[in-house]
Amino acid sequence: MTVVDASEVTAGAALGASAGTGVTAPIDPARVFALVVGIESYEVSHRWNLAGAARDAERFADWLTGQAGVPAGNVRLLVSPLERTGPEQDLTNRQLPTKENIERILFKELPACDGDLLWLYWAGHGYLDQSHRMLLPYADATRDFTSHLNLEEALRWWKSSRLPPGRFHRQIAIGDACRVDTGRAAKLAFGSSAYGVGGTAPERRQFTLYASHQGEVAQNLTDKGAGQFTDTLLRRLDGRTLDETVHGLVDIARSVQADFHVLRSRGLAWQEPQFVIERDWSGSAVLGDAWTDPGPGGGGPGAPRLDQTAWTELGTLLRDRDVPPFACDAYLWAFEVTGCAPPARRGLPPGGLTEITRDLDNRQGRQRDMPLALPFVRHLADRSDDPAWARGADTWVDSTRERLGAAPVPAPPEPAREGTALHVRLTAEEAEADGVHWVRMWLYRNSVFETVWESERPLSMAAVRDELGAQLLARSADRLTRIEFHVPYELLGEEFECWGLPIGRACKTIELGSHYEVVVRCPDERTGIAHSHWRRKWDWFKTHGGEDLKAVHQVRDDDVSPNLGVVLQAAEPPVCVLAEVSEHRLMDALDAVLDAGVPIAVWRRGGRTEDIELSTELAVAAGTGIDVRRLPDVLRTLRIPGPQRARPSPRPLALMWDDPERVPERRSLS
Repeated sequence: MTVVDASEVTAGAALGASAGTGVTAPIDPARVFALVVGIESYEVSHRWNLAGAARDAERFADWLTGQAGVPAGNVRLLVSPLERTGPEQDLTNRQLPTKENIERILFKELPACDGDLLWLYWAGHGYLDQSHRMLLPYADATRDFTSHLNLEEALRWWKSSRLPPGRFHRQIAIGDACRVDTGRAAKLAFGSSAYGVGGTAPERRQFTLYASHQGEVAQNLTDKGAGQFTDTLLRRLDGRTLDETVHGLVDIARSVQADFHVLRSRGLAWQEPQFVIERDWSGSAVLGDAWTDPGPGGGGPGAPRLDQTAWTELGTLLRDRDVPPFACDAYLWAFEVTGCAPPARRGLPPGGLTEITRDLDNRQGRQRDMPLALPFVRHLADRSDDPAWARGADTWVDSTRERLGAAPVPAPPEPAREGTALHVRLTAEEAEADGVHWVRMWLYRNSVFETVWESERPLSMAAVRDELGAQLLARSADRLTRIEFHVPYELLGEEFECWGLPIGRACKTIELGSHYEVVVRCPDERTGIAHSHWRRKWDWFKTHGGEDLKAVHQVRDDDVSPNLGVVLQAAEPPVCVLAEVSEHRLMDALDAVLDAGVPIAVWRRGGRTEDIELSTELAVAAGTGIDVRRLPDVLRTLRIPGPQRARPSPRPLALMWDDPERVPERRSLS
């Protein structure tokens, strides 16, 4: 969790939480057991204090032993509260959430109980390892030995033959914790956790509800002393019986998601809760909306799958076609329009268009009369620059829909309109004194560069500022949103985003970075084989989008070496480097970025500080984790003082945004 201040809100969701119990037998509360954990105080550091997590655990235990009717003796409550007086209820099984206590209870005591349903609730800090498994540190975790529960591995154990047959055929896990990469905690030593998983026991069914998507921080409301996710979930559970809750879990989860959609639209939340049903041993998520046991009539109707005719026609349609730049948008829109939760991992599944379509066809949307493949192909057709192919794709969607009896596919959303940008190119004048540059400026709008000004002689930086201010005043009607500085390598240290120009009302000084997206570029450095790396990485970025976990790579002092450029260019990703390096390593890191053709980089002017990491600062400012496509606007937001910022930046942030498709003519002015 990340701790921020927020006002108390009550969001009415667009979706209600219906909870039909179907035809299944009532659940006996006496056969329900729970492990409830809330960690506010950690041995790692007082900086890990997390006010509210223990109270959230107590509130969840209250619901279990109250409205759900679970006997208090069946609930193991483990909390490490900050300085306040004990739990708010009397549970005889309250213990400290240490490694020894939790693993004894979870892997020895609870499996020995004769139960039907297990609840696992956890509130505290959380991280993701390289395999995207959730690591939940224990209260006695330290820097040198960050002991933790590997949630996915623990759930595998509970679904395996290590559990006695016939017990706990239902298991529900709820995690109110961040899901950020362990790279943000480089000073910690997580190590590995192995629990000795046995063979598969497919009769056991698991439902996991996370407070956030992968890569996102989970918000804590310090004014309420509560996690925003738990607070929202408990409002949805209020007044529900155990039967209503268990059999209506999917609808409840969707209602919580809808609540957060409303909160995000009001600027009061940044995370997106996610639920997963039946995670297999490889870590892949099988998503859907079926949780209750099937009745006498079977599992009920599912969404129609593509038939052989559809696949035969699609094979011809997709043969030899590269994955287009907008494929990630089309993939995510398919989940949105069918009401299906997207996969836990971000980005496209591996493979070409046929493999992506097969991935969609294997998933179940909530709108049962529309296969996910249909909106995906419709979106591809809408954005295609090949009219003949687009007509063929639309024809395939229409004929397949009619043959399968599927619902009409709505029109895809229009692409976001690109704002007008002012490009400023500075070229060093070698024959003149140091510090002067030839200058040329263009407007970029409607995919066209238009020259608006060029210098007749080399200018000093002060003169460049003056002319830039004059151009901004003269072009106020053009509704500029971004200023892009094309600079030689030696000017990467110039703090363009901090330039103050007298362009405000009554000639007030305005800081560029607070009013415009300000980026720096080095297109003249993209030479030799670095140019092909540059184009290759940008093409991957367009295709896979900015939320893919592989898109961003964090570089620290220990990573900077003569071989860093070789490492960064080895594959299409990463396309963005967060240079979390000290001042004496900064230019070496940027050298490697340019050598590798990485088009996007973020660094702190003057090098890193100990106060806050770039990844955390950017994720908090974005509110939804790091989306590379949003970085220009996110950094502009970070430069604006005000309540929307969790904390001020210790130093200004610089952004390199070098788009190879947005380079004006290179005619020399000298």
